[in-house]
Amino acid sequence: MNSSADRPLPLPRLLRLAQRWSFSHKLGLCERMFGPFLSRQGIAWVRTSAGPVWKLDLGNATHRWIVYGDYEGSSFWNWLRTHPAGFRTIVDSGANIGQTVLYFASLLPDARIVAYEPGRFAREWLAAGVAANRFGRVEVEASALGAETGAARLAAQGAPDRHGSWNTVSQTEGEPITIATLDSELDRLGIATLDLWKVDMEGHEGAALSGAARALSTHRIRAIYIESANESDQANLDRLRRYGYGIHGIAPNGRLAPWNPAHSYENALCLAPGS
Repeated sequence: MNSSADRPLPLPRLLRLAQRWSFSHKLGLCERMFGPFLSRQGIAWVRTSAGPVWKLDLGNATHRWIVYGDYEGSSFWNWLRTHPAGFRTIVDSGANIGQTVLYFASLLPDARIVAYEPGRFAREWLAAGVAANRFGRVEVEASALGAETGAARLAAQGAPDRHGSWNTVSQTEGEPITIATLDSELDRLGIATLDLWKVDMEGHEGAALSGAARALSTHRIRAIYIESANESDQANLDRLRRYGYGIHGIAPNGRLAPWNPAHSYENALCLAPGS
């Protein structure tokens, strides 16, 4: 890797210009134009479209997205951009190497962000990015969030270029990790109201919701951004409905729409009453 946080990878001038603008099909067009060049660079520190310099594996298409524009598309980030004053506390569970942390920290510099990443390799990568950008409001925690406090393992899943983003909580194989509940963590951290909880835990979302039952029942969590692509995800949405949360899809311009199970949204935004 011929780059560092102080001397990031030089980018083509046209790509640097494209980073500043939002336009239709941006990720796809940039990938066709710049993907071959970036993929040859391997792991490198690079200036992201969001602003921070971050270490990315440019052989991974999802990491290249962060160079071009908004990670996983603009819908959620555009919604967040329209409500910046409403977010003082954020929990990012399943933070991996910091793909979403860097957006939260750049869009909401005054917010307290608690990032949970149980995998040691990914957590060290995340912590390096936080330190390089002097994100003093970001706290990196080593636990996974689950149904009850205890011990478990983190089983490696996916190709090496995924860098742990597909890893799953297991009782039998993988790296030893600790489990905490969100209810206990909110008390420990002194967070009376959690403004946003991002839940992306490769199938462990249901357990994490179980460990937040007290906060969910009292609507101590104002907004939850959670995966919604498969059948188990739909069961999680049904649980949140029973707690009184409204389920919404997000259009590319950031506007909310009533939830439609037939729509191809990969994530849902769940809002407490009155939020």
